[in-house]
This record gives sequence, C-alpha cells and structure tokens, in this order.
Amino acid sequence: MNLNSFMPDLTSFNWLQLGVGFLLAVVIALIAYFARSLSRSGAIAAAALGTAVFGLGGLPWATLLLGFFLSSSFLSRLFKKRKGQISDKYSKVGQRDAAQVLANGGAFGLLVILQAALPREGWPWVAAAASLAAANADTWATELGVLSPTLPRLVTTWKKVEPGTSGAVSFVGTLAAAGGALLIAILASAVWPAYAGNELQLRAILLRLLLISLVGLVSSLLDSALGASLQAIYHCPTCAKETERHPLHLCGMPTTRVRGLPWLSNDWVNTACTVSGALIGMILAAALPTALALQPGIILPVPAPEGANAMITSPAFAFGKPIPVKFTCKGEDVSPELTWQPEPGVKSFALIVDDPDAPVGVFTHWVIYNLPADLAGLPEGVPPDAYTQGRNSFGRKGYNGPCPPAGKPHRYNFTLLSLDLPPTLSSGLDKTALLRAASGHVLAQSTWMGTFQR
Repeated sequence: MNLNSFMPDLTSFNWLQLGVGFLLAVVIALIAYFARSLSRSGAIAAAALGTAVFGLGGLPWATLLLGFFLSSSFLSRLFKKRKGQISDKYSKVGQRDAAQVLANGGAFGLLVILQAALPREGWPWVAAAASLAAANADTWATELGVLSPTLPRLVTTWKKVEPGTSGAVSFVGTLAAAGGALLIAILASAVWPAYAGNELQLRAILLRLLLISLVGLVSSLLDSALGASLQAIYHCPTCAKETERHPLHLCGMPTTRVRGLPWLSNDWVNTACTVSGALIGMILAAALPTALALQPGIILPVPAPEGANAMITSPAFAFGKPIPVKFTCKGEDVSPELTWQPEPGVKSFALIVDDPDAPVGVFTHWVIYNLPADLAGLPEGVPPDAYTQGRNSFGRKGYNGPCPPAGKPHRYNFTLLSLDLPPTLSSGLDKTALLRAASGHVLAQSTWMGTFQR
C-alpha cells in the first residue's frame, strides 16, 4: 500500500478528503462521547481536531492521533478502582473535556495545518510526532504510575510524597512514560510520509525512533517539573489534603491556594509539555536533517506524460513501459543505457533512480553524481566505482535494479538533475544528502520512467 495515496493534494486543496475527514472525526468523537471517554465539549473539540488531522494530514497523521487516543482511553479504564483512591488530588477525572483535548492535541493540530501550508518541508511532521509522543508519555505515566509499589518522589526535591501528587515521579511511571513515547515513535516510523524523507535507511529509522521517544520522555519530565514547582496547588482544610481542584474539593469544601501560579492549571502544564515536545522536535529536525533522512525542499518531479519530450531517455525501454528483466534483480541486475543532451550553463549532472510505490515509502535504487557537463549519457552496466556513487536503500554502493514484492507493478523514476555545481561533491552522499547539496543549484530536471512487476 502506498501511503502517499492517502495524502491530500496540497497544491490544489482537496475538499473531498476534508469532507471525509470531517465525517470520520465526528463518528469517532460520538463513539468516544457515548463511551463516556469524552464530555460534550471534549467531543466537539475532538471532532474539530480530527477534521483537521484526517482532512489535511491523511493516514500518517491520523495513525498517530488514533494511536494516542485509543491507547490513552484504554489505559484510563484500566485499574479504575485503584486510581479512584487518589482522584481527589486531580483537577479532572473521567471524561476528557475540550481543554484537555486541546492541551494534548492542540499543538499537533496546528502543525498539521502548518504542514498543509508547507508541503515540501519535513520538519512539521517531526515536530508533530514529538509533540504527540510527549502527550502520550505524560498520559501513560499518569495512568500507570499508580501501580508503583513504592511511594513516588517529588521531582524537584526527591522527597517521598503521596501517590497522585503533582510533580511526583516513580520508576514505574517513568517506564510507562518511555513506553508511551516509544509507541508514538514506532507508529511515526511505520507511516513516515514521503515528503518527510521516507527512505529505507536503517540508521535514520533507528535515530527517528530514539529521538522521538527521548523527546517524549524529556517533555513528560518537564511536565512533572512544572507540576512540582509552578503549577497552582490548593489545600482542602476539611480533608487536610493538597489537590489540584479549585474552587471546591470533592467533599464540597472550598480550597485555598498554597503554592504555584494561580493561572497555571494542569491543562496549561500539559500544553507546555506538548509544545515543548514540538519545539524540541523542530530543533532536532533543523539540526539533524541528513541523519534523520528528511526530504529537503527540492521535490523530484512527476514523470511527464508518455510521448512528451524528455531531456533524459533510455533506448532500453519506452517511457512508462516495462523495464527488461536484465536490468532487475531477477536478471543480471545491471544499469540500463541512458542518454541525454548536454546543456549550456550546466557544470555537472546527477542521477537518482527510485521507486515511489515501495510498501514502506520511497526506495532508492541508484545515486550517481559528479557526472561531467560534457557527458551525453551512461552506457549499460555502469560499475560501482565509476564516477561518484552513493549508497542506495539496499545499503550498497552503485546500481541495484527493480526488485519489488509480488503484486502490482511499481514505477521506477530515472531522474536527471542538471546542476550549476562543479563535479566536486564529496563522496558517500545518499539521496537525501545529495538533494540537500543540490538544493538551489538545479538548473533543470527530467525523469524517464519504467515499470516492473513480479
């Protein structure tokens, strides 16, 4: 399944997908409302958030939101009796209202809108995944932390406190937070969209898992630090207990503030948690674009219609037609002959061969660059040590031909970039690093496309 088919056409607004997203969001919100997971205001907020996420983001974004919502709703029903013993400490229990929905998912919703406005950028996706990892980490820590066999400790002083105390942490709760963040990281890696650089690069996938999980955990600890220091905490004179509830405790008596900022409620603390996750994710995406294999601003073109003039051609197969077995993993697995016309002003050429229909995202089969400006093509069977070649998604240097799983035919794009850069780029560049180096230096680009089916 090609996940990109679920993405909206961001160059011409997809009203149909938005309408379908609205219907799905309303249905899910109603189910949650009648299951008593959401209050009326929470259901309305969830429907609005879901419409934006499903309608603009498509399947990848919807997967993360549903992963958070379903796992947190399930955990909130587990060990309900045990959690009820400390419910008097929490400002809200039971059904989530609009403020809670937006505190956990508001940043995620804003980022999907930003992604729609910046369809060629990958960092909004990274920031959004980190934001939801933070929300899930905090939720799992709260829901499962009550199972700790020992008293938790206040994160600021490390003194033992009663279970449910704002800002308290435990080994069980921290482990649960790590698990919640990891779940979102796994889902994000599984549905990573192509515009964010969905390449089969094991190092990049592992780094994404690690960083998103770590950001989620760190942000949840920031939530605990704010809860222990700046969050408004109140005291019930009748029950002689500290609580987040105000103006009335569960017993019905008025509560008085004993510490913290009066406006900093638990909802604002949760908002700070998710926003911090988004900001840290944004910083990491900007600092480590190559390591994370993020797609840079340049987008490879859609192949021209069959019969159209193309700068790059191949005598080995017609445009849009099957690639001979000889040039695939079922045959000799050698590169086909390619030809093009040198152009004025071009200082070098680069060639990328990839499969946009791979089940897990775009799969790169060949990266070759520093091709001289006077070169008019490549012969059949280019060896790995010719010119400058990077590693493909197989983890190998040089050409490896089409090798799709059994099923429908896949498209294979042979994309030529005409650059105003001299043929002096460093060796070892993969597709993402090459495109980043070429960004702003592409004079022209064209694609010759063939298909292959097993």
